[in-house]
Amino acid sequence: MSTSNTNHHVPSMGSISSSSTRHLAEIVVTAADSSQKINKQISNIAQLRVSNMQLHGRDDEIKLLRRKLRELAQKKDGIEEDAENHVGEMILVSGTSGTGKSALIHKGLGKDASKIGCVFASGKFEEKLLRPLSAFSDAMTCLAKYITVEHNKKGGFSSSGGSSIAALIRDKIQSEFHDEDMEQLRRVLPGCAELLGARRSSLFCPSSQADAATLLRRDSSSKLGDVKRRVSLALAGKESISRMHYAVRRLLKIVCSSLKGVVLFIDDLQWSDTATLDLLKSIVLDGEIPSLLIVGAYREDEVPDHHPLAFHIRELEQMKVSITQIKIGNLSVDYAVPLVAEALAMDDDDSKVKSLAETIHRKTEGNPFFMLMFLRSLYDEKLLQYSFGVMKWTWDDDAVNSKIVTENVASVLVNKMNRLQEETQRMLMVASCLGATFRLSAVMEVMKNISRVEMRDSMRSVSSTAAAMGSSSASVLSSDLANSIPDRDGSDSSYASSIEEFEGEGLCEVDDEECRFMHDQIQSAAFELISPEQRDSFRGRIGSILLQSLPPEELEASLFE
Repeated sequence: MSTSNTNHHVPSMGSISSSSTRHLAEIVVTAADSSQKINKQISNIAQLRVSNMQLHGRDDEIKLLRRKLRELAQKKDGIEEDAENHVGEMILVSGTSGTGKSALIHKGLGKDASKIGCVFASGKFEEKLLRPLSAFSDAMTCLAKYITVEHNKKGGFSSSGGSSIAALIRDKIQSEFHDEDMEQLRRVLPGCAELLGARRSSLFCPSSQADAATLLRRDSSSKLGDVKRRVSLALAGKESISRMHYAVRRLLKIVCSSLKGVVLFIDDLQWSDTATLDLLKSIVLDGEIPSLLIVGAYREDEVPDHHPLAFHIRELEQMKVSITQIKIGNLSVDYAVPLVAEALAMDDDDSKVKSLAETIHRKTEGNPFFMLMFLRSLYDEKLLQYSFGVMKWTWDDDAVNSKIVTENVASVLVNKMNRLQEETQRMLMVASCLGATFRLSAVMEVMKNISRVEMRDSMRSVSSTAAAMGSSSASVLSSDLANSIPDRDGSDSSYASSIEEFEGEGLCEVDDEECRFMHDQIQSAAFELISPEQRDSFRGRIGSILLQSLPPEELEASLFE
């Protein structure tokens, strides 16, 4: 009986087909991608999120704001019928820092305005950026951009003849304004240039936008230094100011007549200039501007009786202007509990959550911003951690109770920022120089154009100039920071990671291209990352980069930045 030997052949790697190799590689890549996604999901679960939260304890105020918004949308016809006896109205929201004034207005008015066909536009004064009419100009820029861009995107703003609302408004402006008034509006409201339309006289303007951009970039240092002087000259004298007020009111009348309702929100009025307050008074007292609501917010503890804002409020009240005053304070412990519960994604009936909320409330006196910052500091110091064993947040009550609360919130935020990725820190430094609201594209443009060599050359130049003038404080960014600046090696992925960190850490709110610091103190803390001795040169460097890189249509509107 013969036995046949069966040889079991194991194929070598060389005999595996190319398609099998590709399939195996795809399996490995898919597994790696899945692993990365799972790790990211786990990391996200264990991240404490304190941005984009609900407003707790503000239900009555939100209802009042929404009622005012509905009245605005309904009263346009009534105003036109009784224009002679009508004066405008204002809403003023006051409270101390951190109580959520801006958030209340944005959520009570901003989120709902577009739902009922109204437009919400906002501007914000900044303590470190003192320029005339800055917040009002920013609000008008926001309004103009919404009309020229967003309205057309939504497709619901065409007239019966087929022309866009933006085109109709532009034609009406061109027909009703003289050249001199148009140029004054362009100087005071540079962000409205597109809405105002093309210049009609070569006396004021080069033949093309490209030529205009070339002229604006030429001798940029002197032009940037002359911006405030030009505006001051434009506003000099009572007659010029009166004429400017009238031109702005006519512009608003044309715009508001074409829309269902417009809300202009001016934030941080405690830092406002007298020119803005006078202009707002002129607008509110004008009975011919339909469906316009002026809303302001200010820190009441920074507006004593002798403050210009307090004087203007009293003056408007004497003129029988309807001013709705909304004062908001710290939260009671009853509202502190759901706030903490939401941040931790836990039940507000949980006894542990209640105990933690009561402790945080006691230490922060119920200030919403300070409560969230305290909660975030617990997380940063690992006193608050996510347990995957019980699938919820855990903490040691004794450790939380013993934690000392510092009154210097800025120093806490600076320490927090020092723990961020270096790329994120640098982006925050740049962003802090651009304002409370900034464009991500502008930040990334600056980041891509700052190198170690360029920065050091700029530092030496600034230092030498200051030394020649006898300044002993001339300096630059610290050497550690300078050495950490990449030689244009930033990547889109690193920028995206930093933007995620912006939001994840509760520092900024990102809405597509626009980004906003969640609070003034966060912007201030980011600004503190820059060495005091070199802040002017750092901001000048940023301005120089933007001056060279901004497209022509954005250049004139951004000169102040």
